[in-house]
Amino acid sequence: MIKKGFILLSFLSCVFGWGAVLSEPGVYLLPMNCSELLPDPTPFTNYLEAVGRGLVSSNSKLSSRIFKVLAIRQKVGDAFDRQRDQHPVDVLVRKTLCFYRDTKEPLKPVTYDDTNFVSYLSASMPELEKKVNDIVFQFELEEASRKQFEKILEGNSQLIRRLKTDAEEAAQAEIDKIARKARSQVKGP
Repeated sequence: MIKKGFILLSFLSCVFGWGAVLSEPGVYLLPMNCSELLPDPTPFTNYLEAVGRGLVSSNSKLSSRIFKVLAIRQKVGDAFDRQRDQHPVDVLVRKTLCFYRDTKEPLKPVTYDDTNFVSYLSASMPELEKKVNDIVFQFELEEASRKQFEKILEGNSQLIRRLKTDAEEAAQAEIDKIARKARSQVKGP
């Protein structure tokens, strides 16, 4: 049974030109479950990538925009992973895809080349790109601010060390003075 399914899939990929898209692993149907409780964004990003690969010849402009969003996601991924629980671009991709799933096709399987979905995604891309750029800008702003504060703290570290040393010496001198005063008031034999 599995062998017949594979042969049918191979035949369909040759007839319908799916070979270039289906030769790579990924998700080719819009995920049915859009619960935010599911922590893995991979099905959504893989589906978006499959849409980009599937549209490369028929809608190269949209495909290029999809690949740009995914490239930005990849480039800043390590930095986001270190500071946050979830990559914010993954959250945006999920929300964009799930909005379509929830409002347009809650039950129907949506393939990567579905014309209604492609139209929706074409209309949604400017907003998605803007939000991705806003996230990257905010992250870079926070990163630049953090580096500036670290530089200021590092610059102040010598002054802080000197002030702490002076305070410790002053504290010891004060303790010694108080101790001498206390010893002088003690009457001895």
